[in-house]
Amino acid sequence: MIDCDSSSREKIHLLHLVQSLKIGGAEILMVHILNALGMTDYHHYVYCFGHDGPIRSQIESIGVPVRLGKRRASIKRPLEFTRTLYGLIRDLVQCIKDWDIQVVQSHLGQANQLAVLVSALTGIPAFPTIHSTMAFQDNRSPLDSRVMLNRIINQAVYRKAKRVITVSEEIKRISQRMYHLTDSRILVFRNGILIDEHFMNVRDIESEFPDSVGKIKIIAVGRLIPSKGFDIVIRAVAELVHNGFQNIWMIIVGEGKQSDPLEKLIQELKLKHCVRLTGCRYDVTRLMKGSDMYVLPSRYEGLSIAMIEAMSCALPIIGSDAPGVRDFIVDGENGIRFHTDDVSGLAECIRRLANDQNLRARLSHGARHCFERNYDMRSNVKPLDRLFRQYASC
Repeated sequence: MIDCDSSSREKIHLLHLVQSLKIGGAEILMVHILNALGMTDYHHYVYCFGHDGPIRSQIESIGVPVRLGKRRASIKRPLEFTRTLYGLIRDLVQCIKDWDIQVVQSHLGQANQLAVLVSALTGIPAFPTIHSTMAFQDNRSPLDSRVMLNRIINQAVYRKAKRVITVSEEIKRISQRMYHLTDSRILVFRNGILIDEHFMNVRDIESEFPDSVGKIKIIAVGRLIPSKGFDIVIRAVAELVHNGFQNIWMIIVGEGKQSDPLEKLIQELKLKHCVRLTGCRYDVTRLMKGSDMYVLPSRYEGLSIAMIEAMSCALPIIGSDAPGVRDFIVDGENGIRFHTDDVSGLAECIRRLANDQNLRARLSHGARHCFERNYDMRSNVKPLDRLFRQYASC
């Protein structure tokens, strides 16, 4: 335990370290953290050493400086990797000095590794954040030397960190098992959002999507990558439509490497009239408010920000029973669940909700109540604030 005066109200200089500023759950959560902690007691800074993206403009619009560091080369080129890593570390250490950083919070794997390394060099406390059960997955061959190297580095990183932050109890349990961490070494910071009041009363999306008029509207949101399972929901809609259930219409919001394969699947299944990929959108809440249900077909998750946004919009949730999903959707209370990758099971859940207005209303109320009870960032950020104050006051 740190023996420090944590009551100081001087502004804390907090660095948020990320690898990407593209739209993703961890990046969006970081913006919510920035806004929830606010500017009264904090000077926020963001350092990104990977991919620039639209999150940058959101951050800069609230007056938070963003620095784009040099990207690290692939470890497949050891000499180039070492040179670029050295340059990245040197630049980041200089930024920490220039900005007089007191605390670092990092997000996702490579940023977590870098944060703890720089913490060891500077003495500035770093708090790596594990956002998803995907953090423990590695799809490369077990014979790939990088898999073993990454596992060894993560063991060292998470055991060296002052405190590891996880966004759910499930991720905490996995972290303890993987990295042999005690309860006192992990802070569970439950994901949350600040509601965008501008869109809370906006419900009409039929003017933008006239082919949705009079139909049950389904929405799914996330990166277009295999783990999100969007192929499953497309096939489920196809099963319903081809069996004569024509009263449904769906949008999938997001971008990613599966965009073309999913578009091709929609064409092959003859669903262009009722399934739409919208690409990246900045008005997700508006789209949700105009929808009737939210589908989360992921094969694994952390604690989905999009799911929380759907709950804030009082949308009934249909979710898989995958890791990172099953603990947050209570069947019959805030949504209904289906077995992961079960196309027919998902189709039946959609049919059930579409045909039962009373069930939709009950689950809608339960989803909103779940959000208010569990996912309001104004409350959820308080343990994080206390942690940062504790270490920044030293």
